[in-house]
Amino acid sequence: MESSYPSLLPVLWFVGAWALVNLGFVLARLVCRRTCDSVELVSPLHVRITTRALNGAVEAIAQSPRIARVLDGFYAAGVFVGVASMVLCTGLLGIAAMQIAAAIGIRAGAALPSVDLWQPLVALAGGSAGYAGPAEGPEPRLGRRLAGDAQVLQPIIPGVTLPAGHLWHYLVALAACAVIHELGHACAAARARVPMRACGVFLLGIYPGAFVELCPRLIARASVGRRLRIVCAGVWHNAATALAVWALVRSGGLGAAFARAGWAQVTDAVVVTEVAGHSPLQGRLPLRSVVHRVDDVRLGNASAGFGATAIARWTGVLTAGGGGSTDAGFCVDARANQDDGLCCEMSARFPLGESPDAAIFCFEMFARERVERAQSWCFDLRAVLAQSARCRTSRECLRGDVCVVPRAPYASGRALRLYYRAPGSRREEMLVYAGSPAELWLEVQVSSLEPRFAWLPLALPAGVETLLQYVLSFSLAFCLLNALPA
Repeated sequence: MESSYPSLLPVLWFVGAWALVNLGFVLARLVCRRTCDSVELVSPLHVRITTRALNGAVEAIAQSPRIARVLDGFYAAGVFVGVASMVLCTGLLGIAAMQIAAAIGIRAGAALPSVDLWQPLVALAGGSAGYAGPAEGPEPRLGRRLAGDAQVLQPIIPGVTLPAGHLWHYLVALAACAVIHELGHACAAARARVPMRACGVFLLGIYPGAFVELCPRLIARASVGRRLRIVCAGVWHNAATALAVWALVRSGGLGAAFARAGWAQVTDAVVVTEVAGHSPLQGRLPLRSVVHRVDDVRLGNASAGFGATAIARWTGVLTAGGGGSTDAGFCVDARANQDDGLCCEMSARFPLGESPDAAIFCFEMFARERVERAQSWCFDLRAVLAQSARCRTSRECLRGDVCVVPRAPYASGRALRLYYRAPGSRREEMLVYAGSPAELWLEVQVSSLEPRFAWLPLALPAGVETLLQYVLSFSLAFCLLNALPA
């Protein structure tokens, strides 16, 4: 039985870190006999840093005669973006409210139409190794399919709705978007002759943020147009950031920058950059391996569907809910059946069957014969997938053989074949994975960039792309949610 103590380590780190912060403030008061004006412990889990050192720089940029007209036009456009964001977010919240009401039985009626609000962001992920959420799984999404009881807006919680391994990407992206948002308010206010009193950052629990302090009296004296620019500037900065990130990735600028820095673009496969320590593939799938096929889907084949690039097809195959695609079955001697009565007992709780023997797996007739001969067998999974001849009907096999494929009635339990080349090798190898394709996608991080030199960090491009994906997501979230009227 596995111990539950390791799961408490993040909590212990969290409590210990904040205990040290509080102890530091207590000792500072005892030694200095005063509290530092720039660093304030608001509560035991809330620390804030304030500075006035940036006031002059913001004022100088905002009042620069060279860019004065550009800034005025920029923030005037921000008013229209802020109003549009307010209308859009109000509509999304209205839809979410109807869904919640329907879920608890207050609202009844026909199912709402199916709309994927995340689809524009999936297009971005198609050109990167960023985080593009699976169709069914623990992914960070601002929007989900609007159908039945699916949520339009979903909270982003590390370890719950997004992988715990993405925590640092999450925090850095959130802090960057908050700073960019507040910088918009500060610059627009400076253009409106409302100087910034102070600015700063804070940490509340694990969530970072930023703030600016403006003079309410001077804001009240400003014209309506200038006040609108100040209010909408933060939202406009986030919208412009999202657009810039999207353009950077879609235009290939990010890949070109890495190519100049020493990385090579891989167009027909994906490069393994990280395998989670708890994954069953840890130690079996080497880092820097080049995966070029999942089941019978070649990642370099544009006609295979699932996306326009190899990285998009990798994501699509593993997160589409159906796993990979099998073009042919496997010839197996029916007499090798090892059915123990539990192997094919598959359910949502036991998607891989209930047999205690993990080596055997339930097989069924290949699709073309399944209607005529509904029968199942239990064979050694890895032996069948690695050594058996391929077939489309049993007539193509030897006498006594049947043409079968692994049975997979549940998306959370499938047998997948990964075809890859190990680092420094040209020989194709096959790896069998039995489990959830969505979990495989989360556990194995891949990239479309491969370092030309051994000393270059393997995971850097994927890390940057993932960070940019979070910046894009948070920028859109800031743009929408901050546009709501208070």
